[in-house]
Amino acid sequence: MKILLTGATGVLGSHIMYEILELFITKNNSGKLFIITRNKGKNSAQDRINELLSSDYTPKILVEKGLEKLHQYIEIIDSDLATVDASFSAKIKDAYFIHSAGYVNLSTDADQKEKIFEENAQITKTLFHTFHPFIKKFIYIGTAFSSGIRKGLIDNNFHNLDFTPEHRNAYEDAKFHSENYIAQQCKRLHLPFQILRPSVIGGKMLGNESTYFIPKYMVFYLLAKFFHFTSQRKGEQENVRFIINKDTGLNIIPVDYVAKVIVNTFERNDIEQLNIVHNKSFNMATGLQLIMQEVGYTNFTLIQNSLDFKYKNTIEKLYYESIGKHLSPYFTTAANEYDTTLLNTILEIPKLDSEAFTNMIRYARLNNFKDINV
Repeated sequence: MKILLTGATGVLGSHIMYEILELFITKNNSGKLFIITRNKGKNSAQDRINELLSSDYTPKILVEKGLEKLHQYIEIIDSDLATVDASFSAKIKDAYFIHSAGYVNLSTDADQKEKIFEENAQITKTLFHTFHPFIKKFIYIGTAFSSGIRKGLIDNNFHNLDFTPEHRNAYEDAKFHSENYIAQQCKRLHLPFQILRPSVIGGKMLGNESTYFIPKYMVFYLLAKFFHFTSQRKGEQENVRFIINKDTGLNIIPVDYVAKVIVNTFERNDIEQLNIVHNKSFNMATGLQLIMQEVGYTNFTLIQNSLDFKYKNTIEKLYYESIGKHLSPYFTTAANEYDTTLLNTILEIPKLDSEAFTNMIRYARLNNFKDINV
């Protein structure tokens, strides 16, 4: 088996890499994992992968195997995704291509739109054009939020809708555009494909190793990070009002669960689209209260009426002119859920209750919200 992977140094991609290597080890597989990644500063592409394979958070089964033996399964292609060529095409013939790399940016700023589209949709098109003649199957890692602003129960099929989804930001729009492109092109070429869509990715929850670990803090973690450091400022806490739909929820799924589902699914020919999501979104108001309690910021108010909203103090202004501007559309969106009937047959979804959610935030707080950058 041959697998070509992008995004191996990213939050999800690194865990997909772990799962693929564990698959090769446990199945006594003579498989090959081709990883497209590039150098970063003084760190070569191989240095970056080696760090991920020999760290405190690397799965024990891989650490015990050792770098030398792990590299028997790996071939690193040192290249930027935007400029990678097909010079190694003979090596990857009939490989599964898992495209996990992406640029997660929830900005609503108009001046960010072009960059977000370029880093997600355009690079996906370039990669597909370059490699589709050589590969066995194209697996695109999208986002469940490319569903857009929708009410009710959302199923796995986003491609035969009788309406055009309204998206909250350029990221959602670019990912939706990308997956439609992949689906159309693969059908035209009779090339098997899959579109796998995780929701908001949270810390690890399967097994007993590095529980709640996540290498980079995004989305709801960023709100926790903002108020964690704000709570440590001297002086009285200023009241912050959160505009929120009290019925809506945020769908959160553990990073290791997503990776395991992907590696358990990519060979299946009966699945073209799959939302890798929790069966129950976490209530946004409850989550916000738990975050603020954990980080020690107690002076806040939940409101629903946003008419003539004007900042009342410095902290409120700082919040809404930074991360709040990008998170607010998720706080006020219509309530929905995802149909997880098929997903549950692949791997049981772990329970995410108030205790587990608080533990995710606590893990981040105890680690000072410090991202791991390789």
